[in-house]
Amino acid sequence: MRKPYPNRSAALTTAGGLLFTGLVDGSFAAYDDTSLEQLWEINVGAGFNAPPMTFEVGGKQYVAILTGLGRNAKAALINTPELREMRNQTMLFVFGL
Repeated sequence: MRKPYPNRSAALTTAGGLLFTGLVDGSFAAYDDTSLEQLWEINVGAGFNAPPMTFEVGGKQYVAILTGLGRNAKAALINTPELREMRNQTMLFVFGL
């Protein structure tokens, strides 16, 4: 995955062979941790600055990530014309695995 801007979110891998990461363009994606083949992606419309995390409740695993760009991440968007109008809202997204 090649993007014209840095990843400010970090990556998370699971024991089940998944890699998750969020990007400043609002994309949150899952990859196979061996081949790096993209398995799933959603764009939530707000950039990611926080790392994803995983947890289990009642035997079901979830992955969660918080949107909202910090000052430095927002300033970097000025160099990426297609992301200049990116909304900066803070929301928690949780997905079941």
